[in-house]
Amino acid sequence: MKKNNLMTPIFWLYEISSLEEVKFTLESSNYIKDGYGIEERNNIYEALQWAKDNPNYNFKGIMKNAPVPHKLEFSNKEVYYYLMKFKEFMENKEYEILTDDRPTIEF
Repeated sequence: MKKNNLMTPIFWLYEISSLEEVKFTLESSNYIKDGYGIEERNNIYEALQWAKDNPNYNFKGIMKNAPVPHKLEFSNKEVYYYLMKFKEFMENKEYEILTDDRPTIEF
């Protein structure tokens, strides 16, 4: 399991200023399925499962060397909360994020 797989969901936090803005929808599930193959999605989910068991880990530190536009404005506790919501989103059978084996699309 690579903790760097948590970068993918954490990147989304750079697009918002409040956790209340986070909306997991069919559109966002299609974006993930189009952009990441089933193996990559399963790797992300595996990292999220690890995160669940390690709530005190420095999740913000994962982004230390990432090419991001600015400092992550959320506390580590908020990042953990968000990651657990992302995990629930991936587990939602309605979105088929962990089962849909469609080919990825080049963006």
